[in-house]
Amino acid sequence: MSIDRIRYFAAVVETHNLRKAAEMVGISPPSMSKAISVLEDELGYRLLHPEGRGIGITPKGLEIYRLSASLLDEYKRFYEGIRESEHRPRNLRMATFEVFSSYFISAFLKVETDLDLLLLEKTPGHIEEAIAAGIVDVGITSIPALKQSLEYVEIGSFVPGIFGMKKWEQEPFESWPFAIPTTELRIHSSEIDSLDMWPRSAPRRRIKYRFELLETALQTSREGLSVLHCPSFIVELHNTALKSSFQLSTLKSPPRYKQQKPTPVYLVFRKGTDIGSLEGKLAKFMRSLR
Repeated sequence: MSIDRIRYFAAVVETHNLRKAAEMVGISPPSMSKAISVLEDELGYRLLHPEGRGIGITPKGLEIYRLSASLLDEYKRFYEGIRESEHRPRNLRMATFEVFSSYFISAFLKVETDLDLLLLEKTPGHIEEAIAAGIVDVGITSIPALKQSLEYVEIGSFVPGIFGMKKWEQEPFESWPFAIPTTELRIHSSEIDSLDMWPRSAPRRRIKYRFELLETALQTSREGLSVLHCPSFIVELHNTALKSSFQLSTLKSPPRYKQQKPTPVYLVFRKGTDIGSLEGKLAKFMRSLR
């Protein structure tokens, strides 16, 4: 038995008019007549009878109307609760590291304004530990530490590069003052030797600064004091808020620095976790940064 047919019958009782009842619930008069006829067959009782030029409600029809009142009230609360949940702020606990928490997350939140977010700064490896322990719901990483209990879904990719003021291209690469992360890479990799994803195949001659925060490296680089290696999308987001004189440029790569392949970005979560539409929204946002 359909709840809609009971709802339609209640509208007929309240209006004593099939056409008005049909308008009230948003269906056609013929559909209303058919729905009432089906409901009568299901219940085994006549619910309506002719009354002059209109219709009347049978005694059994009035009894069913009274009995259905609490059911329809409960249905209304259920339906309104579903609609309200669509507009209710979504709470999300996320772990990632500074490559994504700097600029990326704030730009994403400008698009997803209804998202209430708790963000924990974690390094690769620690991100997975926080997810597995239930401390956070999801993580974003480009340096995955694989765990069997977790799902890894690719949501995009980026190509890292060297960034700084154009003046450094007038100097030999060996003299470029790099700013690199102090945080050690906990995950063994034969391709990169640092959290900033610098390739092992082209050792840096001059590492002048070691900073814990990516934002500090960006600041010293835009002041002309250093250069840094990071994803291009970070610099693009960084540059949007600055005057042209402070924007960072892509610097020509040294001879031994081979152009890196696109680095996948993964959304990580516990197996069986319902992440809703977050995966698609993050993937769409990553694509918009290319």
